[in-house]
Amino acid sequence: MKALPEKYYLSHFNELMNFLRSTSMHLFTDKQRQQLEKLSLLNESALCLLLRIVNRKSEFVFKEHLNYDEITDVELALSELLDAEFVKFAIHKPPHELIKELKKQDLQQVCINSNLENTPVKSAKKQAWVEALLQQVQHINVQQCSVFNRYVYSDFKPIFELCLFVYFGKLGGTLSQFSMRDLGVLDVHEKTNTQINAHFDEQEEAQTAFYFSKLLQSLKTLSDDEKLTLAHTLVNSDSPQPTGFQAESKYNTLTYKLAVFCLPEYAQLATQLMTLSGHVSAQEKLVRTLYAQGDIEACKQKLDDIIEHSADEGLLIFAEDFSRRKFCSERTSILTNMLRNSGEAIPLDEAFVGSPEQGLIDSFARQGITAIHCENIIWRALFCLTFWPELYEHELSGLGNEFSRLPKPIKENSFYDIFEVDIEKRLTSFSSNHDLYTWLLKQTTAHYGKPNGFIAWYESLFDELSLFVKHAPIESLCAHLRAMAKNYKGLKDGYPDLICVKDTELFCVEVKAPGDSVRRNQLVTMNQLLKAGFDVSIKKVEWQIDPAQPYVIIDVETTGGKKEYERITEVAMVKVIGEEVIEHWSSLVNPNKHIPKYITELTGIDNQMVRNAPEFVEIAEHIASFTKGCIFVAHNVNFDMGFIRAEFARCGMYYKRAKLCTVSLGRKFLPGHKSYSLGNICRDLDISLVGHHRALNDAMATAELFIKINKARVNTAS
Repeated sequence: MKALPEKYYLSHFNELMNFLRSTSMHLFTDKQRQQLEKLSLLNESALCLLLRIVNRKSEFVFKEHLNYDEITDVELALSELLDAEFVKFAIHKPPHELIKELKKQDLQQVCINSNLENTPVKSAKKQAWVEALLQQVQHINVQQCSVFNRYVYSDFKPIFELCLFVYFGKLGGTLSQFSMRDLGVLDVHEKTNTQINAHFDEQEEAQTAFYFSKLLQSLKTLSDDEKLTLAHTLVNSDSPQPTGFQAESKYNTLTYKLAVFCLPEYAQLATQLMTLSGHVSAQEKLVRTLYAQGDIEACKQKLDDIIEHSADEGLLIFAEDFSRRKFCSERTSILTNMLRNSGEAIPLDEAFVGSPEQGLIDSFARQGITAIHCENIIWRALFCLTFWPELYEHELSGLGNEFSRLPKPIKENSFYDIFEVDIEKRLTSFSSNHDLYTWLLKQTTAHYGKPNGFIAWYESLFDELSLFVKHAPIESLCAHLRAMAKNYKGLKDGYPDLICVKDTELFCVEVKAPGDSVRRNQLVTMNQLLKAGFDVSIKKVEWQIDPAQPYVIIDVETTGGKKEYERITEVAMVKVIGEEVIEHWSSLVNPNKHIPKYITELTGIDNQMVRNAPEFVEIAEHIASFTKGCIFVAHNVNFDMGFIRAEFARCGMYYKRAKLCTVSLGRKFLPGHKSYSLGNICRDLDISLVGHHRALNDAMATAELFIKINKARVNTAS
C-alpha cells in the first residue's frame, strides 16, 4: 500500500498555493493577499503547526492536543505563531464562541470561576450547561477563567477556507482530497496547465460566493435569535449583494430557508425574504402564502408575473395549475389528473413492494417486451458521451482542476450558449441511429471509468445504452439531446423508470405504486420527451396476485446456520404458476468443507454423498436462469435467500429476486396454528412431507403450502 511522506499536508498546501498564485490571486483582497504573503516569513515547523490548527473542523484547539511527531519543538513553533499573530488564545474571542465547543467539566469550571448562580445540577447534560452559560454570558469574567488561555484559534482559518473554496469552487474541499489522490483512493482528471481559475472570474464574484456559502452553512448551528438577526440583515440590505451565478444561487437558497424559518410567526419578514429570493421554491411559497393571507390581488399579480416571465418550466406549471384550481374552479391538480388518467392498474404481487419497477419488468417479459430500469442513468450517460469533447476536453469546459467533476457551463446552465455551434454540428452528424451508436461506442471505449459528474460506470451500461439508441427514433434522440444542452439543470432528472422495447418499437414507462404521486420535475421531463416524439406513459400498479406470475419455491440444506462461514450441500427449486407445479429441479452440492455429524443426522447428507457433486459455481447460472422472472419463496425465506446470495457472491455474481416467506404469510393468511415450523404446519394441513430436511422433499411440501396460502390471499383480496 502507498504511504504518504511525513509532512504530506505541507506539500499539499504548497501545491494548492502554487495553483492559486498562477491562476487566482486577483480573487483575493489586498488584506488577504498580505496575510498569504506573511506565510513565507514562518519557518517550516511554524507553518506545519499552523496548517494542523486551521485544518481542524473546530475553530478552537486545546493547546495540550498540539502534539505532532513531525514538529520537533511544538512550543517554539506555537510561540512564533503567537508572535506573528497567526494564532491567538481564546481569551481574545467573545466568550460565547468558545462556550459552544467546551467540554462539560470546563463549562462547570467557567461557572465556578465567574461566580454564576443560575446553573444546572451537576449531573445535567452538557447542552443544559451551554444554555445556562449563554444566558449569562455577559457575566463571564474571562480573565478569571483559565480555560480561555488553554484554547487557541487562528484568524488565518477563514483565509485558508477561502483558498480551498477558490480552488474547489465550493465549500467542503479539503487537503485530505490531495492525500486520497496520492494514495490512489480518489480518481482524478489528468492535470492541465491552466492559467485561469475556472470557477470565478472576478474578485467580487468569488468573495460573495464564499460569503453566502458560509452563511448558508451556518444555518445548521445558528440559534433562533441569530437566524432572525440574519433575516433582518438581509432584508435591510446590510450585507454584500451577491455577484455571479454561485453567489446568487446561495443567496436565493439562504433567503428561502430563512423565510421558511420565519413562518408563520414572522409572516411579514418571511414575505420580504421570499420576495428577495429567486429560488423556485420561494416563488411558489410566496404565492401560497399570499393566498393563505387573503391577499388575492397580490397573489394573482405574482402568478401573472411567473406565467409571463419565468424560465423555469416546473414553476410555470405550478403557476398555471394553481391559477386554474384557485381562480377557475378546477378541483384537482394537473399532476393528480395525469395519474388518474393513466389507465387500469397492473396487478403485481406484494413481493414487489419497494421494487414495483422490477415487477413490471418481469410482467413485460412474459409478454415478450424487453424492459430496463434506468430512470435518469441512461439519459445522463447519453448526454455525457454525446458531448464528452465539449464537456471535458474543450478549453471552455471550465474544469477548475483535476478534482473537478461537473463543468462550469453545466453548473451555470449555459452549455448550449457557449457550445451552440459544436452541439449543432455534432447532432447534424447523426443522420442515423448507427451514426450515434458508433459515436457512443467510440466515446465509451476511450473514456470508460474516467471520473465525471454524469455517469457512475458499470459493466452493462453500454449494453443498455445500445438497446436504447438502436430503437429510439434518431430525430427524437437529437431533439431531446438539444433540449438537455439548452437546459440541463431542468432536464437532468425526472425521467421515466423504464425503457421498453417490443419488437422494434421503443416506449418509456413511469411506474407508480399505490400512494405514489407524479412529481413536478417528472411532468416537466415527460412533457419534453413527448415534444421530442418519444412514446411516454404512466403505468399504475396495484398489489394483487397476477395469475400469470411464476414463483420458485426454494429449499437449501447447509453445513451450518451462518451463511458467512457455512456452505450449501443441497438445493431444490420448484416452479409454481397458479395452483400448478410446472417444473422442479434439485442437486447435491459439494461444499468443499466437512459436513458435521449433527448435520448428517439431521439431513441424511454426508461427506461421501457430496464428494462428486458439482460445486455451487457450476450450478449458479442454472439457478439464476431457473428463477429469472420469478418470485423467490421459501419457508423462513431470509435463511435460504441469505445462503443463495452468499454463494453467488463467492462466485463474483450478484443475485437478487423479489421474495416471500411462507412462515409470515402462513401466520397472516392461515391463522390459528400453534406452530408454523414446516413439519408442524404440514401435519396440521395434511400436506405430505416424507424425508424432512432433504431439499426437494421440503421444497415440494412448501410449494403445496404456498398454493394453499395463495388461495387464501386471493379470497382475502376479493
